[in-house]
Amino acid sequence: MTVHDPLRAFLCALTITSSVSFAADAPDAQDAQRVPPPYTAPNSQIRFGNAALFRNLIPSATLEQQAADEYAQILREAEHGKRLLGDDNALVKRAREIINREIPFALKWNDRSKNWKWQINVVKSNEIRMYCLPGGKIVIYSGLIDKLRLNDNELGMMAGHEIAHALREHSRERLGRQQAAQLSAGTIPQLFGFADMGSTPLGIGEQLLAMRYSPADETEADVIGSEIASRAGYDPRAAVTLWNKIDTATRRMDNGFIWMHPYGPARRQDLLKRMPDMMPLYAKAIGKTVDQLPYYAGMGRFKKSGR
Repeated sequence: MTVHDPLRAFLCALTITSSVSFAADAPDAQDAQRVPPPYTAPNSQIRFGNAALFRNLIPSATLEQQAADEYAQILREAEHGKRLLGDDNALVKRAREIINREIPFALKWNDRSKNWKWQINVVKSNEIRMYCLPGGKIVIYSGLIDKLRLNDNELGMMAGHEIAHALREHSRERLGRQQAAQLSAGTIPQLFGFADMGSTPLGIGEQLLAMRYSPADETEADVIGSEIASRAGYDPRAAVTLWNKIDTATRRMDNGFIWMHPYGPARRQDLLKRMPDMMPLYAKAIGKTVDQLPYYAGMGRFKKSGR
């Protein structure tokens, strides 16, 4: 497939969807208007807004390959600096055990993920940061766990959230929006060069590490990530304590983790609102009823009404 086919399709979609704006600040305004439907744990993949239009500008395989290259570079640099923790390290074992329990529950959200070559590594660093790059490439910076003193439930919620971003291809959508903005401004990006799109180097590896997600992205990652982690046996109530910790630790940092993952009272309330849907999944995973679950961090059981 050459570049002309997706470009022609995109321009056609642009003509039909005349209400879509590609100005630099349009994504945030458009995302703010998106209200996800009530959570019903569907088996089919969900789509918010016109995300597919933008995702189609960048092939999944191309982005996954560039993410794999960027991930390999991260590991090389960490190993060179003697900061890549080995397979026998307790922190590595702990992270891999948690995430490997979650992966089977993640696969239903993205058909491609069934063939991803998942990798999980930990880098010794004071940074409070974690990524799940497209293609299932996961890197955790030890400061996230050590400085915030995350328990297994919190780490499980964090992993589920990051995995959900990758499954829902939020970075692919964001980068697609950037390409569309360049096209609208008259700057033809390298993506639209005279080459096969599957082999075109986009030069976007580093952008994946500086991706700022929208409130809509965060809501979707919260919902799907919490379901994944809850089904794997991690307490969804930990999502609230997790993001409170991250907010407190990184809000004053330039481009800190909470800047990349916007969090505030509205998102916290949304986490609490969806808790009754998650608690039965968690209870079932650990072989208990919701009534048998202990209190967590001073919070209740969030029972569904009528149960």
